[in-house]
Amino acid sequence: MRRSNLPAEPNRFVGRAGEQAELAALLGESRLVTVLGVGGVGKTRLALRVAAAVQKRYGEGVRLAELAPLRDPGLIEHALVEALGLTDHTLRAPREVLVEHLADRRLLLVLDGFEHLVEAAAPLVHALLAAAPGLTVLAAGRLPLRLPGEAVLALAPMDEPDALALLAERAARAGAPALPRDEAVRELCRRLDGIPLALELAAGRLPLLSVEQLLARLDDRFRLLGDGGRGVPPRHRTLRTAIGWSHELCTPRERLLWARLSVFAGPFDLEAVEYVCGGPDLPQEAVLDLLGGLLAQSLVTREDTAAGPGYRMLDTVAAYGAEWLAALGDTERMRRRHRDWYMGLATWCELEWFSPRQAEVAARTAAALPNLRAALDLCLELPDDAHLAQHLAGTLWFAWVG
Repeated sequence: MRRSNLPAEPNRFVGRAGEQAELAALLGESRLVTVLGVGGVGKTRLALRVAAAVQKRYGEGVRLAELAPLRDPGLIEHALVEALGLTDHTLRAPREVLVEHLADRRLLLVLDGFEHLVEAAAPLVHALLAAAPGLTVLAAGRLPLRLPGEAVLALAPMDEPDALALLAERAARAGAPALPRDEAVRELCRRLDGIPLALELAAGRLPLLSVEQLLARLDDRFRLLGDGGRGVPPRHRTLRTAIGWSHELCTPRERLLWARLSVFAGPFDLEAVEYVCGGPDLPQEAVLDLLGGLLAQSLVTREDTAAGPGYRMLDTVAAYGAEWLAALGDTERMRRRHRDWYMGLATWCELEWFSPRQAEVAARTAAALPNLRAALDLCLELPDDAHLAQHLAGTLWFAWVG
């Protein structure tokens, strides 16, 4: 049997030096490591890259099991048997075959795209790890397995230098003119959230469009970034399918919260979410757990601010939620609720400005500034609310002076 069934890299791997080192270190410390992240962030590519780099640690090499194409949880064990290259002509159950084969072998098993089968995959992984002390599992997906001893690497979008490098390299491969590292290119990387899939799809447009033209069309990013070409897994063929795959994994209430969270700009706190997004169909007491569910799937990220714990949604994730909110016909109502919350916050901040809590007020105002501006924008958009715009701007005099 070959030591590895890992596929050859289709193009040059760009960036992620820190993440590669961190993942390699985790594999030396834990027998179960899961790489988590939003769709298109590069979980699979990183996992395969590191698996290839560390395969000499494992006497029996590395084997990859791609679970994304499966729809029947009952086929997971058969998929692992196939990935390991096993043949068995008896009537034994696949799990028994797996346990016997792995029992005394030192091997790295890579599981990719398991999230839609997590309820069946988790107990299987647990059983195999218990029966095979030389087995290490590296999983890449959008949900943790939640097993004892699991080490999690939450893969964030690329930082600006890596994002710029990836965009430039892929654009050159696509035949586009050389990209200057100017502010327009940096803005494109920021607007695409540093998501590798989005950057690669954008690079494919650059032989046809300029960076400025791409930026002008990003309000419709899912149509614009819509063709990953042949040979790409279906869930990564377009930006819409990459994010939509996460949407399918959510419960109906999580989807509703996702849609309503799209009205926020920048970081937001739990109290704001409970007020703005809660209602008869989304009880306030359920919001915390639902927000936790979105956080576990990397659809929301935690962002600690000077005002305390906050949360944020990537622009790409928020844009997908905004489409669903519009389809529900609920955009204006939710934007008004958002405005009302932040007008209330502004009023409280003004009242407390000259109190002993001034430092807290300053921190909360700074953290809320993107949302306060969004509330002001809504007031200016609606002719009947012009007086509210004046009131809000006046209430925030202390923020503008600072």
